[in-house]
Amino acid sequence: MVKVVVLDVDGTLMDTNYLHTEAWARAFERAGHRVPRVRLHREVGKGAGLLIQEFVDDDETVEKIQDLHSEFYEELQEYGHPLPGARELISSLKERGYGVWFVTSAKDEELEHHMQELEAEDSVDGVVNSSAVENPKPAPDIFEEALRRAGATADETVAVGDAVWDVEAAREAGIRTVAVLSGGAYHREVLEEAGAVAVYEDCAALLDSDFPE
Repeated sequence: MVKVVVLDVDGTLMDTNYLHTEAWARAFERAGHRVPRVRLHREVGKGAGLLIQEFVDDDETVEKIQDLHSEFYEELQEYGHPLPGARELISSLKERGYGVWFVTSAKDEELEHHMQELEAEDSVDGVVNSSAVENPKPAPDIFEEALRRAGATADETVAVGDAVWDVEAAREAGIRTVAVLSGGAYHREVLEEAGAVAVYEDCAALLDSDFPE
């Protein structure tokens, strides 16, 4: 029986994947490495260091690009808003007695903005940020830490995410994952091949399905 739902944030609850893509594109450009946005979009959701290292392997440049991304994303953050059904899904899960946890790479200032936009302060049991674990997605660490903090087993837990990195990381932690297409980077077939047990258009469709029952 499902007791806990673990939710990814960017691209799942918040319409921020394209903002991150733009911030990464500007950061790479400023550092002298032009990368097509379509390639960056597919990497969003990974740990920042892993994302950068797909295109650049010089440690000094990696750090510079990561700092530039933070700078550019701060300028774009105000344009990030909840995706369809996100607020309603969170409140519905809480009202029905499920533990609700966020797993995210968002920094504290980003997370504060997300929580306000989602009106989730009183509905979320906890947040596990990638800074709390040794290895970011697609490693399972962040989901394993969420299980530990929630006091739940993998069998009692379902995850929701928009990227193959979410699906792969949760799967490695033994957690079933439902995927949504609202992140925009992956087709249904790709998410299913990664291990998603079901794929929905967005959180609104997920809620209409009586998820997670």
